[in-house]
Amino acid sequence: MLRDLLELARNPSMKARGQLLQRVADLFLERVGYHSEAELELFCEIIMKLLDGSETEERARLSKRMAPWHDTPNKIAYRLASDEILVAAPMLELSPSLSEHDLLKLARRMPQAHLVALAKRADMPCRLSDTLVERGSTKVWREMAGNRNSTFSEWALRALAKRSISDAPLREKMGARTDLTPLICEWLIPHVNASTRVRLEAIMSGSDPQDLTAPDAVRQDMRRRLNVFLETSNVNELEKLVREGEYRIGTIVLVLLAEGRTQDAFELLARQTGHPVKAVQRAVFQAGIDELINLCHSAELPDQVFLALAHLRCKHLRIPETQAVRWLDAFRRTAPEPPLRAEPPGPRKPAQ
Repeated sequence: MLRDLLELARNPSMKARGQLLQRVADLFLERVGYHSEAELELFCEIIMKLLDGSETEERARLSKRMAPWHDTPNKIAYRLASDEILVAAPMLELSPSLSEHDLLKLARRMPQAHLVALAKRADMPCRLSDTLVERGSTKVWREMAGNRNSTFSEWALRALAKRSISDAPLREKMGARTDLTPLICEWLIPHVNASTRVRLEAIMSGSDPQDLTAPDAVRQDMRRRLNVFLETSNVNELEKLVREGEYRIGTIVLVLLAEGRTQDAFELLARQTGHPVKAVQRAVFQAGIDELINLCHSAELPDQVFLALAHLRCKHLRIPETQAVRWLDAFRRTAPEPPLRAEPPGPRKPAQ
């Protein structure tokens, strides 16, 4: 190994320099997490000297290999993050070696392609989110809105929501977030589709954001995990997914309603509750609201699904859809109490 490294070091060509760079990286990664401070300083010094004469592809490869590690020296991480975007992207997106100060400095001076990469970070400090909103283009804002792994400052969320009103892709991604405030939801509601409106109204009414289902996310999850395509799945297949515990009944019903497959949603509810399909239709479209409330309770549907059915009822009866939120209050008031857990038996009294 040492002889190979010496031969590469004597070769002045860019190709040999790139190979030497990767071999040094191999040595670093073989014992990552176990290097002494002196070893890390030595690796940093060698790699920094090799970077300047290396080809873009070799620097990009190094960046991808070293980006995930805490042990990557900060000087290397910052040098690669400041490079052209092919090299910089892995570090900007992933590197835990970049401090908040580093990230802000990069966000304030790098071009838009680098800001798009920063917008993908899972650990985004609030000051960074503010800077990305201020300096970023629409492409940056869309990337931020679709980043569900990071939280933003309330100012950044409000700014993104306001800008989304005139940009449909941005608006769609903002509507799927679970960290929106009631005020932001109120801004977005007049501009979103029916299924997104239901989610936003549920947030406004106090539902736990973690319980809210985004139909698009469910469709993607079905395809990715189970190779199931909702568009070609019949009710029998969907009922099987519920029975096997892959999805809750409410999740499937909500996605069917978003797809316009109302009759299939009714069929699934009928099977879940043991009611005829006509009884489900009557509860949604014709009977008093108490019948719909009781149906949803018997199927153990969450607030969001009740709201979706209530919106469907409003549309059919041609009454203001704001009535659906009022019905949600009644749905919540009449929710059955969760069953009490049995107390564990206490210690036995010793025999006298």
